[in-house]
Amino acid sequence: MGKVIEAKGIGAPDFVKELRPTIYTITTDKDLNFTEAIAKNGVERENLTSLRTDRICIKRVTIQSVQQLFFEVLFYGTDLFEEADLDNDRFVGSVELNLPIYGFTQTEAQYRLDIDNLNIDYEDKDKTKELHVVLKNLSPTDKNLGATGEVKIEFLVESRA
Repeated sequence: MGKVIEAKGIGAPDFVKELRPTIYTITTDKDLNFTEAIAKNGVERENLTSLRTDRICIKRVTIQSVQQLFFEVLFYGTDLFEEADLDNDRFVGSVELNLPIYGFTQTEAQYRLDIDNLNIDYEDKDKTKELHVVLKNLSPTDKNLGATGEVKIEFLVESRA
């Protein structure tokens, strides 16, 4: 026999609230995330907090950058990131952010690019509610250190049950 479920007040019961998808953004901080210099084909890794659940779907990636560079964002399921043992590697997917070709500017101070219509299912395998992200520089030019190399990336995500 199943368990009796009772609502706790007016509105939907708690079990329904848990199953509702929630759309929200996770935004990097230009002063804390991706602040290092990155050489051609070099990477910088970040564990971004603020996931509400361990399972999400990445719907959109938006970048703002002081430099007009060709980046790639790679997603991993744990904070070990890339792993030599293929059985332990938790690569999830990637998105190219080609600012030299597709980016635009409103001012001369920064370049912008928005990649939408994504559908990247992501699960944080180490259950830390973090988005494990690698920023890779695919440009022949190095990404600068500090203020002259500032990057801000925003991820539009949808929680999954």
